[in-house]
Amino acid sequence: MKDSAVRPPARRRFLSGPSQRLIGVFVLFILLPGAFLGGLAFRALRQEGQLAGQRIRESLERTAEEIGLYLDAEFRRWSDAVRSAPKEKIISADSFPKIAGQAFAEPGGGIFLSVTGGDLETFPSGALLYRPSGVPRPQAAASRPSAALAEAESLEITRKDLERAVRAYRSLLDRAGTGERPLVLQRLARTLRKAGKLDESAAFYRELQRSDVVWIGDLPSDLIARSELCSLAAEGGDPAGLAAQALAFYRELTGGKWLLDKPRYLYYSDRCRAWCRESPLAADEFNRIRTKEEQKLSLSSAAEELLNSPKRVISGESETHLAFWNTDPFTALLLSANFLKSHWWPQALSARRDDLKAVLSSPDGSAVFGTLPAAVPAFAVTQDIRIDDTPWLLQVWPGRPDAIRADIKQKQTLSMAMLGFVAVLLAFGSYITVRIVRRELEIARLRADFVSTVSHEFRSPLTGIRQLGEMLLEGRVADREKQRSYFRMIVEESDRLARLVENILDFSRMEEGRREYRLERLDPSPWLRELAVDFEAEIAMKGAAVEADIPDGLPLISADKEALGSAVRNLLDNAVKYSPGTKTVRIEAAASGGEVRISVRDRGVGISEQDRGRIFDRFYRADGEISKRVKGAGLGLSLVKHIVTAHGGAVECESRLGEGSTFTIRLPAAPVTGG
Repeated sequence: MKDSAVRPPARRRFLSGPSQRLIGVFVLFILLPGAFLGGLAFRALRQEGQLAGQRIRESLERTAEEIGLYLDAEFRRWSDAVRSAPKEKIISADSFPKIAGQAFAEPGGGIFLSVTGGDLETFPSGALLYRPSGVPRPQAAASRPSAALAEAESLEITRKDLERAVRAYRSLLDRAGTGERPLVLQRLARTLRKAGKLDESAAFYRELQRSDVVWIGDLPSDLIARSELCSLAAEGGDPAGLAAQALAFYRELTGGKWLLDKPRYLYYSDRCRAWCRESPLAADEFNRIRTKEEQKLSLSSAAEELLNSPKRVISGESETHLAFWNTDPFTALLLSANFLKSHWWPQALSARRDDLKAVLSSPDGSAVFGTLPAAVPAFAVTQDIRIDDTPWLLQVWPGRPDAIRADIKQKQTLSMAMLGFVAVLLAFGSYITVRIVRRELEIARLRADFVSTVSHEFRSPLTGIRQLGEMLLEGRVADREKQRSYFRMIVEESDRLARLVENILDFSRMEEGRREYRLERLDPSPWLRELAVDFEAEIAMKGAAVEADIPDGLPLISADKEALGSAVRNLLDNAVKYSPGTKTVRIEAAASGGEVRISVRDRGVGISEQDRGRIFDRFYRADGEISKRVKGAGLGLSLVKHIVTAHGGAVECESRLGEGSTFTIRLPAAPVTGG
C-alpha cells in the first residue's frame, strides 16, 4: 500500500451524526413536499388523458346514434320503394332510390324480383343466371313433329341409315313451315355430324342459330346450336374457331339470355369454361366473363334463398345480400352488400364524420358493412340499434386512432416535460445544495485530518532532534562514534522535515494553481541512474537497496528535472516503506510507442482492488496494520499524479495483495528537432 490508505471511508463519516440529521431535515422540508406535489401533478395528467378519451367516446356514441337513425330511414325508404313498385311488367330504375339504380347497372349489384301467378319477372332482365328452384318454367307451345319428320328420325336413330335420313331431312327442309323448320335443321345437322360431315353440320347449326327460337325438348334451339358449334370446333381442331364460339356462347350464357334450370346452367357453364381453357387465345376476355359470372351466381343464389325463405340478411359463401320484400304479390329488392359497402357505406359515414370507421353486424353476428379488425380499435364504441324494426349491432371508432392518441400523448408529454423540468430544477438545486454542504463538511474534515497528521509528522522528528540535541549539548554522549551517529540522525530527521515541508508547500501551490514547471529536454538514462544511486545512498542505513535496469539510448523527454525527480523519489520511498519483508526495490525504464515508461516495482504487501481506485486522492491512506505503522500524510501519490499529468503523461498502478506493486510513469517522448 502506497503513501495512501486511510481512515474509515469519508462517505460513512459524512452520513453520520450532524450531517445525517442535516440531510434528513433537507429531505423532510424540501424533497418530500416536492415529491408529493409531483405525484399529484402526475395523477392529474393521467386523469386528463382519461377524460380526453372519455370525451372522444361520448362523441362517437352520439355519432353512432345518428348513423342508426340514418340507416333506419334508408332501410325504410328501400322497403317503401318495393311496396310502391309498379305491379305491371314495366319497371325502370327510376322506380327505386338512386343507390338501387346504380346497383342494377353493375353485374351482381342488385335485382328486383316479382312473382305473380307463378311467373317470375326480374329487373334488370338477365340479372339472374338460372331459374330459382320452386319457380316453374313457363310452358312453351309444344311442337308436334309431322309423320314425315318422325319417319326421317326413324331412319336416323332406329335403322341407322344416315344417308337416307339426310335425304329425308333435306326434302322436309324445303317444304317445312316456320314452326317445324328449326326442328328439321337440328336433326339434319345432328345426322350430318354422325356421318362425319362436320363442315355441313356446322353450316346447318349456324342456320339453326339464326332461325326463330323454339324449344326442342327442354332447351331453346339457339342454345343447342351454340353448344354444338363449340363441340364441332373442338372436334375439328380449330383453336381460333373454338375460342370465338366458346366465348360467344359463354358471354350469352352469363348474360342471362336463357333462364335455364340450375343444373342445366351449371352444366353448360362448365362446358364453356372447359372449351375456353382448351383455347387460351382469349384468356383476358374469359377472365372478365368469369368474374362477372361469379358475381351474378352469388346474386342468383341469394335470390333463390330469398324466394324460398325471405329474410333481411342473406349470407352466402362469397358475399352477403340485403333483401327488402313485400307479399301479395311477392316483390323483392335484393342488393349486394359488397356493392353497398363500396358505393354507399363510405358516404353514409363521411356525411357524419370524415375520419370515421364503422362495422354494421346483422342479428346473427355477421359483418354486413365494414370489416371487423383483428383487435378492438382504440376508442371503439358498440351500440345496439334497431333498423326497420330489426336489431343490429353497430361498432364505431375513429379512422385515425393513432393520431388522436398521439395528440393526447403530445399534450401529456408537454405537461410531463414541464413537470420534469421543474423536478430537474428541484433535483439539481437539491444536488448542488447537498454537494456544497457535503464539500464544506469534507473540507472541514480534511483540514482537521491534515492538521492532525501534519502535527504528528512534525512532532515526531522535532522530538527526536530535541532529545538528541539536549543529550549532545549536556555532554551525556562521550563516545565519538555515538556522537557521529546522533548527528547523522539529526540530519536525517531534518531532511525528513524539509521534505515534508516541501511536499506541503508543493501541494498548496498545486491546489492554488501556482505550481510552475520549467520544462527542458532531458536524457532520462543518466538522470535516472543518478537518481537511483542517490536514493540508494539515502536508504543504505536502513539496509535497503535499489536495483536499476535503465538502458542507454532512451528517447529524450521534456521535463522539469526537479519536479519529476520528486515524483520518482516518492514512488521509490513508498516502495521501501511498504516492503517490510523485502528491502530491495527495482526501478526500470523502457521506450515503447513514442513513450518513455519509468516503472518502480516492489515485493511488498500490495494494494487491494478497492483501494487502487482512490490511492491517488489527496490525504487518502489505505486501511491496514502496515499503513498504521508507516508514517505519512497521504500526499505523496497525489503529488506524483499532479506532476506527471502536468508533463502530459499518466501514472498507472498494478498490484496484488501479498505479491507487491508496480507503479509506471508514462511520459511522451520529446519531438525530434532538425540538426
